[in-house]
Amino acid sequence: MLQNKRNVMILIASSNINTGPVKGIIQFLLYADRSQFNFYFFNFRLKNDLHADKFKKDAQQLGIDTYFLNQGRHAYISLIKQAIKIIKNRQINIVQTHGFKPSVIGFFLKLICRVKWICFMHGTTSENFKVKLYNFIDNIVQCFAHRTVIVSEAQRDKIFLGHNHLRVRVLHNAVDFKNPLPNNSKDYSPVQEALKLTSDSKLLVVVGRLSPEKGVDVFIKAFGILAADTPEVHAIIVGDGQELKKLEAQVLKANFQDRIHFVGYSESPGNYINEAYLVVVPSRSEGIPNVVLEAMALGKPVVSTAVGGVPEIIEDGISGRLVPSERPDLLAKAIQEILSNFALYQRISAGGKKRVQIDFEVMGRVRRLLALYDEVLAEN
Repeated sequence: MLQNKRNVMILIASSNINTGPVKGIIQFLLYADRSQFNFYFFNFRLKNDLHADKFKKDAQQLGIDTYFLNQGRHAYISLIKQAIKIIKNRQINIVQTHGFKPSVIGFFLKLICRVKWICFMHGTTSENFKVKLYNFIDNIVQCFAHRTVIVSEAQRDKIFLGHNHLRVRVLHNAVDFKNPLPNNSKDYSPVQEALKLTSDSKLLVVVGRLSPEKGVDVFIKAFGILAADTPEVHAIIVGDGQELKKLEAQVLKANFQDRIHFVGYSESPGNYINEAYLVVVPSRSEGIPNVVLEAMALGKPVVSTAVGGVPEIIEDGISGRLVPSERPDLLAKAIQEILSNFALYQRISAGGKKRVQIDFEVMGRVRRLLALYDEVLAEN
């Protein structure tokens, strides 16, 4: 069987299956045609790694088998040796990497094993100097891949040699309309019940890591502008991160602790999207946020800043609302317009659903990636 098919090793470093890149990989593996390719999905495992065990179990529940490279002393040397052995034993033709550590390994596998290397570059964060350094090295290393895949046209400006349209390709994220929220928990307790909200309460939902680029502080300022005129509105902030204490203090200072609710990290953020009246994305930078695609697929209006690849998804006033970043006044105005105009709510709800159904459906993404495999394999 190995001789009749091409073999692809997909490598990522992730502690859970709910990150955007992992969602994209699992979605692809569930729909990809297996008649031409075998896929081997690899992550990393430390000794006594409970996160890795849970990752494997969660992926298996979705029908995906996961393999691991074991991290130990002399980490990169050991990881590269393990990967070389896998390349030879599995007769791997393509290595597909997601993230800094996989990129470094992909670089050496290309040099040593002469396999084709496709390097995915997702959105970056800037928590600290170490993360910024990793992002910088990743940006350099991707220049040596046979193909670099980015998630939006806007990302071309952020990576080295990004405007080489032959080597650097855009592959937008996609949403599965049959199952737009694949990781939802069946044990979820409705947040309106938990917070004892009335039936006429309207929930604004913000989902994302609590780090500076996500702009949650801007959302809190916007909430302050519209709060007095919209007593029925509450906000749910789903996520955790370095900014949590600072944001909680901002909410407390504004005296919104009874209306802005932090629920922390969730393995099933889609449950909250499902309860939203509308979804807000106040980011300072983005790639192609899955939360936007998922919300639109569910018919939830999205108000977002016009950053990164978001304008490649949302047509302002048709399939959502776009405002400049760092403008809480305009963010509040856009939210208020939808809250106060049900006809506009319905129009944007329908427009968003139609937009992602036509241009961001999962099989289109799967076909484009499979075609990219064929393309790189055809090259000498």
